[in-house]
Amino acid sequence: MLNVWRLQLLVQFEVLGTMQKVADVMHVSKSTVSQQLNLLEHESGVTLFERVGRQVRLTIAGYELCRKVRPVLGQLESIGNSLGEADAKVVGTVRIAAFSSAMSSFVLPALRRLKDPYPQLGSTVLELEPNLSLPLLDSRQIDIAIVAYLGRGDNLQRLDRAVTPLGTDGMQILVGRDDPLAQHETIRIEDLADATWAMEQDNAYLPSYMKSLCKAAGFTPKVGGIFTSYSAMQEAVRQGMMICALPTLAIASDLDDTIAVRPLAPGHIRRIFMITRNSQRNVKTIQVAGKAIIDEAKRKLASSSNLSPVSDTKQP
Repeated sequence: MLNVWRLQLLVQFEVLGTMQKVADVMHVSKSTVSQQLNLLEHESGVTLFERVGRQVRLTIAGYELCRKVRPVLGQLESIGNSLGEADAKVVGTVRIAAFSSAMSSFVLPALRRLKDPYPQLGSTVLELEPNLSLPLLDSRQIDIAIVAYLGRGDNLQRLDRAVTPLGTDGMQILVGRDDPLAQHETIRIEDLADATWAMEQDNAYLPSYMKSLCKAAGFTPKVGGIFTSYSAMQEAVRQGMMICALPTLAIASDLDDTIAVRPLAPGHIRRIFMITRNSQRNVKTIQVAGKAIIDEAKRKLASSSNLSPVSDTKQP
């Protein structure tokens, strides 16, 4: 019979990609991980790993074993979680990762609403881009991931994930009130060929999306500033120095009439999801926090879809 803990290490290796990362997550030494996976390879009687240069990766047989054992490990976890179902108390800490605008607009407000009815429910939150939060979820380092994708997005329905759509918001172009583009009802990407852009750092998902749109339109955007906060980007627009593209949810609710907000046409929709793990569906802390996030997100996204800032009124 194959050792369950070694199988867990194997599945973690599939997600994380290196022995060291598995060791860090499982709180053991790298040599322990290597030793245990070698023993698993011996137990299974098949070659699970191959060396490529200095890297170690799974063989086809290794991936196939992961595919087979993942639902089994998930079922074992689900059984363990279900043992406490009769206890009505909501006690413990839920770990949540979310991208910036979701964190501020509906994740933190949702958690605040839970403080009084569930005083023994704690939370740990991480502000992360979707490409960083999903590996943490898959490797059991967090319980809930809030992610968003522009365009088609990634294949979210995989591994042990449970996917809940939260809603959508649209892409908006922010320009200074005196910019000629402020006279447009909508703005097309071609209209921005000569603009100076405020953008996030390249490791965020939004800059790569906007740059791909610009490339498809036949130009490279002129970047006048790289920022780590949406508020700083909006200030650059307010000062008449740059334009920027932001999802509706990321736009400050108290914009004054020095900034004009125009939809990017044709419609560019950002889809927002809550991702949990099926094997944790019986965990009360996750159930309660997840429901609060869903409710708050739907309220916020419904209101943001009706964004009508003061700056949307054209000047003659």
